[in-house]
Amino acid sequence: MKHFLSIALLFALSLFALAGCAPKETDEEEAEQPAKELVMISEPRLKYEEGELFDTDGMRVDATLEDGSIKENVKCRIEPSRALTISDHFVAVRYGGQQITLQITVNKIGNREEYSVKNTPALSDSPLKGKTYFFLGSSVTFGSASKEESMADFLAKRNGCTCIKEAVSGTTLADQNARSYVSRLNAYLQKADRAATLDAFICQLSTNDTRNTELGVVTEDRNSFDKNTTFGAIETIIATVKNVWNCPIVFYTNSYYKNERYAEMVEGLERIREKWDISVLDLYSDEAFNDITPEERTLYMHDEIHPTRAGYREWWLPKFEELLKSL
Repeated sequence: MKHFLSIALLFALSLFALAGCAPKETDEEEAEQPAKELVMISEPRLKYEEGELFDTDGMRVDATLEDGSIKENVKCRIEPSRALTISDHFVAVRYGGQQITLQITVNKIGNREEYSVKNTPALSDSPLKGKTYFFLGSSVTFGSASKEESMADFLAKRNGCTCIKEAVSGTTLADQNARSYVSRLNAYLQKADRAATLDAFICQLSTNDTRNTELGVVTEDRNSFDKNTTFGAIETIIATVKNVWNCPIVFYTNSYYKNERYAEMVEGLERIREKWDISVLDLYSDEAFNDITPEERTLYMHDEIHPTRAGYREWWLPKFEELLKSL
């Protein structure tokens, strides 16, 4: 009998010991308490690449509750909670009916440092080496969505040539104000240190001329143009460059994007090409050039108009090199 009681006692003690060692059940997540104010004690990182989730590591938010007490390091709700895109400029940090708004920067993968001009290797021997090119344009020539690096900068680094970049975002060919292509070219020509000679003059067919600008007409006249219209401005620029530098002239278009007005401009540029015997790098109508995968388009383009660093370097630059070598 004693032996039986000893065994029973040992069994009971074992159960007690096991119960004491077992992990406790996880408590339900604490409900938010109404707050009067949120204070950001330490910020998280604010710079991201597209596709990343907002990272709360390092972030601490304290909440002042309605009774005046302070609740430290509260667990906040984050919106958007999905993968970030380049359209996301703000993130909401919410708790207890209050909100802190953080401004963030979301960069395209195609603008990584690996695609920069700095990390672009130079060719050991290029037929473009030592030549001088003048680029006239707006945001695409400037590189407004690629950290101010455009095909002109990549061309210069890779080929050892000089590229003068006269580019201002948001400007038109049509001579509507002092920032237009026509006005800025004339201003450059007044400079004492202007280029004496050029190996080629390269001009962008501005997408800005698709808005509130009269396209005008392409006439047979070679002496009188309406520079306030897009086509008249193009002819004014061509006549000016021929008179001053008498060098090869190249107009280039954007890669394809759906815009009937721009398509009309590309057609008009072809008529101007025939009239003036200039070169046109028509990226817009080049079906083979535009036949890229969705993944490549995400890498190469910031939006439907502006390339990334990778877009300029990997996609556009070879077409410019090919054309300039042919000149």
